[in-house]
Amino acid sequence: MTTPDLLGDWSSCEVRQSERTASRVIEGKAVVITVDQNELHVLNGVGTRVWQLLDGRALSSVVDTIVGEFEVDTERAAGDVRRFVEQLLSVGAVQIKRRAVAP
Repeated sequence: MTTPDLLGDWSSCEVRQSERTASRVIEGKAVVITVDQNELHVLNGVGTRVWQLLDGRALSSVVDTIVGEFEVDTERAAGDVRRFVEQLLSVGAVQIKRRAVAP
């Protein structure tokens, strides 16, 4: 998998939780362990929901779901999700790839 420029086309990025993580939701907060870094991360409610949505779907779909479930506009949600996914990527918690775009 490649590391795309997340500032680019959201519709061409698919994100999924890394196989090198373990996670569980406890009292509404995801607890994520990154195996390679041996780090524990506790996510807030919105972060937990984003984490649950990282199943290989397009980032634009994740943003749409967050906008529908929380009181946030699309521009703010897109920026927040992008930054959060970049943080997850930096600790090895997610994998990102670009979907092939039809010519």
